[in-house]
Amino acid sequence: MLPAAKLKQFFSQFKPLTFKAQDPIIRASDTPAGIYFVKSGFVKMNSSFADGRQVTLNIFKPGSYFPMLWAVADIPNVYSYTAMTDVSAARMGRDQLLDFLDKNPDILMDFTRRILVGLHGLITNIEHLLSGDSYHRVIAALILCAKRFGQNRGKKIVIDLPLTHQDIADLAAITRETASLAMGKLTRKGLISRAGRNIIILDPVKLSAESGIEALSTPLPPAF
Repeated sequence: MLPAAKLKQFFSQFKPLTFKAQDPIIRASDTPAGIYFVKSGFVKMNSSFADGRQVTLNIFKPGSYFPMLWAVADIPNVYSYTAMTDVSAARMGRDQLLDFLDKNPDILMDFTRRILVGLHGLITNIEHLLSGDSYHRVIAALILCAKRFGQNRGKKIVIDLPLTHQDIADLAAITRETASLAMGKLTRKGLISRAGRNIIILDPVKLSAESGIEALSTPLPPAF
């Protein structure tokens, strides 16, 4: 059995939990109640600045699990995990997971790979945040989301994740007002539009050129 299928089977024995959009799943500095496996929906991992601003460090999609820093490395949790959409998840105790990983080295390898891929994504995001002004940070956030959650529709890319201006602001580590100004500018330039709550990249080539970072056609590592 493939690692992903074996892991899904393992998590299926635990009672599913449901969360509404914006529900807190783990609060910053709380000791987690266990490890969560996302069955459906999206969960954001945030860190807070002293001035109250939030930065989104990662977004977990179906098939992801968290908080792995606490689970595997025993690092105290300092991040908040919040449902971005309605979420269904399974939860188990850390000891149960560690025992399962100890008995299934192939799953442990998959976990390690996912952690390293997540670290790569975090480093990439930090590089983009440090590389430009708020306008270019917003573009970097959109490009990352397009790579992770994008669906090709002809020459366009639909980001299959409901994103508010506040979500974009948190990804770019700026205020919502500043993010709204940048989004308005991109809309006026004909680079993005909206279909309901989904953002559409109208011209991926021009958006990449506008950002000065790697092209949207450059793939991310698997499972990121």
